[in-house]
Amino acid sequence: MIASFRVLVCGASPDSANNNTVLRGYVANGFRAQLSDGSVRVCSLEGAEQVTRDFVPHLIVAFGSCMPAMANYLGLKTAALDVGACLAFWLHDDPYEFDYAYKIVSLADVVFTNDRWAATHYAHPCVYHVPLAADREAHFRDHQPNKERDVFFCGVGFPNRVALLEDCVDILRSFNVVVAGAEWPAHLPFAENRRVPNSELPNLYASSLVTLNLGRRFNLANSRFNLDASTPGPRTFEAAAAGTVQCMFVEGFEIDDYFDEGAGEILLFDSPSELRRHIEMLRDDPARAAAIALAAQRRALRDHTYENRAARILALVGHRRP
Repeated sequence: MIASFRVLVCGASPDSANNNTVLRGYVANGFRAQLSDGSVRVCSLEGAEQVTRDFVPHLIVAFGSCMPAMANYLGLKTAALDVGACLAFWLHDDPYEFDYAYKIVSLADVVFTNDRWAATHYAHPCVYHVPLAADREAHFRDHQPNKERDVFFCGVGFPNRVALLEDCVDILRSFNVVVAGAEWPAHLPFAENRRVPNSELPNLYASSLVTLNLGRRFNLANSRFNLDASTPGPRTFEAAAAGTVQCMFVEGFEIDDYFDEGAGEILLFDSPSELRRHIEMLRDDPARAAAIALAAQRRALRDHTYENRAARILALVGHRRP
């Protein structure tokens, strides 16, 4: 990519309905690392039409969720056509909101989706799978040999997660466990109903011997095909960059494309007893725990940063620049 290639990263939904604006900044950082600071602008969806006309980008990446009713793209599409920009959407909540993809299919020159399985269901000629990632500056932490807790998890208490942790209560009683987030039932003794700011999460990962990786099963608009998520979410990459050992509940094998259990980058489990064995092993063998955490961190920083994702996007749309 030549230095003069310009990219605008904007929201795919208005900031008033966007709980993930911080991710947009990570995406912009990825493009800046590939191009230059002056070649990348970042703004809200509300300001994107005017910024497009002023900045005249070659590529517009509308990043986020297209589900909110107030997310309207006609003005942005018109501006993109007027300046000759490629309009791409990078959707980060597939497949849970897949039924709303119709809003962008006729407008997008290119569609990027966070989920591999969802990518095969788009009625669009240019659809690519681009997972989310980690931000090197925001998520990297130096390895901490002394841990403050044995087990940590942060996330919403979706029914599948509650059911899994209910099954694990007995085996987790002997460990120091913290589960934080919203909508956790009171009967889980280690769960706290508190939201953790994104800026605090890397420190909590880094200071935990084990970080649980529990997928989400909670569809907001996924009735057309009832798709199962295949690609792990962004916290998989963020936690790895922070230098923790992840124990992931196995629901599919795509994780092997990102972290290699055989190479000692992640631990997988499919039963409470297997999870207990992993935790006990890590407590008894700090050197091995450190080796797994550092291997995962190296892999994340090598292959799973937003700089990596930006490089892929630029390669895929490079033929479209003037």
